[in-house]
Order: sequence, then structure tokens, then C-alpha cells
Amino acid sequence: MVDLSTEIAGVKFKNPIVVASATPTMNAKGMKKGIDGGAGAVIAKSLFGESGKLGRQFPRPRFKLIDYREYPGYPEKLPHSFTLRSLEECSSFDYETYMKDINKAKDLIGDSGIVIASLSGATMDEWLTMVKMVNETKADWVELNNSCPFAADMGICMGAGAVDMTYQFVKACKEVIKKPFSVKITPQTNDPVKIAKQVEQAGANAVNMSARLSGLSLDIETAKPTPFGAIGGWGGPYLLGYGLKMVGQAAKELKIPIIAGLGTWEWQDIIRYIMMGATLVQSGAGIMMQGYKISGKWQEQMSAWMEAKGYKSINDIRGLALPNMVKTAEVPRKPTNIAMVIDTAKCTRCGVCLRSCFYDAITLTKAGAVVNPKACDVCGMCSEVCPSYAPHLINK
Repeated sequence: MVDLSTEIAGVKFKNPIVVASATPTMNAKGMKKGIDGGAGAVIAKSLFGESGKLGRQFPRPRFKLIDYREYPGYPEKLPHSFTLRSLEECSSFDYETYMKDINKAKDLIGDSGIVIASLSGATMDEWLTMVKMVNETKADWVELNNSCPFAADMGICMGAGAVDMTYQFVKACKEVIKKPFSVKITPQTNDPVKIAKQVEQAGANAVNMSARLSGLSLDIETAKPTPFGAIGGWGGPYLLGYGLKMVGQAAKELKIPIIAGLGTWEWQDIIRYIMMGATLVQSGAGIMMQGYKISGKWQEQMSAWMEAKGYKSINDIRGLALPNMVKTAEVPRKPTNIAMVIDTAKCTRCGVCLRSCFYDAITLTKAGAVVNPKACDVCGMCSEVCPSYAPHLINK
């Protein structure tokens, strides 16, 4: 039987799946559903300090999905790439109510899963006040959240707008906190790995590299950003590649565990993140769009795949992909041993490949599309756009 459990700083997680800090974990009831659904841990919606208490009042509406319902076959089939636009900054609770809810969540969950409190301050006093309060709760773990993508636009120095303060506040909190903790950093910086290394140097038990970006969408009929007129969180499965890059780069330089999850949408994404060096993997949009129980399905699918492959535990696949990563300069250039051909038995003569071939290397004949090998650059675009999967590479 495959062992999906993992351990960080003495805290054992029954599996690496974590319900991210968002609406699904806005209260104890939601967190209990997250664990019952199959996740190994839940991160409570972040508590903001008093400077950011405006975020405790949510706009209405606060969500906008882009390229979601338009997917062919929806709702039976869900898209693998879409954007979740949101403006939900933090928990609606004040300090005391938040701490009580954390205790309630742990009472409901017990030993079935890990409860993680999440804090986000704008001043050192706020950070230390919240840390001292969370020390007295039943939380198993604490996340120090310095990643809010639009905090600066709210006029407060926190999240993506306070990257330069990361080491300072983590170091100060480390002196006070009595629980294992991780630090959630923003990807909206020139060098996320540099910030992650500061988190490690400041004494955190892990670093969380799964925060959203900020962005906006625009209605050209009204010339207004939709749906709430301001920038906000910009997330979804399309960001998976960015997340994998960050985790892979960080895993090569850090000694502390990495909590990943940007763009996690299916069980294969969890495997991908672990192979890139992650220890835990969060999902926000994945849970919101597919429901709490998707965690249990992911767990079953991961176990079945790993067992079929002969992997006995998560440790067997962690970091497995890192040796296979090469630098851009090391990518083979202009190979001469491959060619693109088109399987005329599959070709429907639709002509889609013609409009995407900028080398004029494809001719449409009565038998189907044909590639001129002397003109073809083997760029691969025809094989990517063909709806019939007719073009394919061969070794010469």
C-alpha cells in the first residue's frame, strides 16, 4: 500500500493535499468539510491586522471566472485552463473571533487532519500581537502570510507590497512563536527564490510558494474593470507552469520544505509539484470549482498511479524531476535527426495547419496535408494546432 503521509517539523500530514486559504476555509465548518473531503490539512482564511481590517468586508460580487463556462461540454467537462478573478482579502473575523474559530475547527477535526492558522500583518506590533494570540490556540501549524497580491492597492504595507520586510518580520516572529510555522511569499517579485532563502535564514520551518498574482479584466463596452473596478487576485490552473518553475528553482537552493500549489487543478499537478521538490501541495481554485470531495478522489488516483509505477511513498518521487531540469542555454539547438510528417490517414484536410505554418512548408493535396522537408523548420506548431493529431515527429 502506498504511503502518502509526510512530516515537517514533527507535524505529520496524512497526505500532501492542503485546502488553501480561501472561501472554503473561511470558518471551522468549512475546514471540517475540507478534511472530511480527503485533504491532509486546511489553511484558515488569513487574519489581517487592524491596518487591513477593510478586507474583512467583502465586495459583492467578489468572484469572476474567465474562460470557464465557455468550455465545450461544460458542466460535465471542466476546463484545464481558466482564470479565477477575485477580491477576497482576508477572514471576516476580528482577532478574538478568529482564534475561537481556530479552536472550534481543531475540536471538530481532531486527529483527522492538520489545522493551520494564517496571519498577515502590516506592522511589527500587528505581527507580534497575532502571533502571541495564536500561540494560545489549538492550531497545529501557523502560516505567516506575506503574499496578498493587492494589499498595496489597499494602501497598506503588507503582502506583495512589503516584500522588503520579509526577513525582518519573520525573524521577529520566530522569537515569539511557539508552533511550527511557514511563510507564504509572493510570486510578484523579481526573485522569489531570494525571498524564500531569506525566509529560511530567518528560521521558518517551511516556505509557502503558492500565492496568486494580481490583475484585472476589462469590459470594453463600458471601459470599466470588471466586476469591481479594481485590481485583485488573479489565479487558476493556467498558472501551474509558473508555480512549477518557482518550486523547482527554490528546491535546488533551499534546505527547508516547500509548500506549493499555484494552479493545482488535478491529481497529476500534485505529483508534478512533488517531483519538483514540494512537500505539501495546496489547492484553492481546484477545491472551489470541484468541491471538497475532490481531495479524496485525488488521493485515490495518486495512490493508484504510484502503486502501478512501483512507488511506495511520497519520498520516492520528491524531487525526482530536478536532475532533469536543464538551463535554457543547454537545450539542444537545431537538431538534424528529426523531421515532421503528417499521417494522411488521420488528416481531414481542414487546413488549420496551413494558417499556422510560417515557413510555407505544408501543401494541402487530395490525399491530405503534406510537409516539404526542405522548407519545414520542425517548429512543431502544426502538430499542436491539428485537431486530428495528424502531424508527428519521426527520427530520420
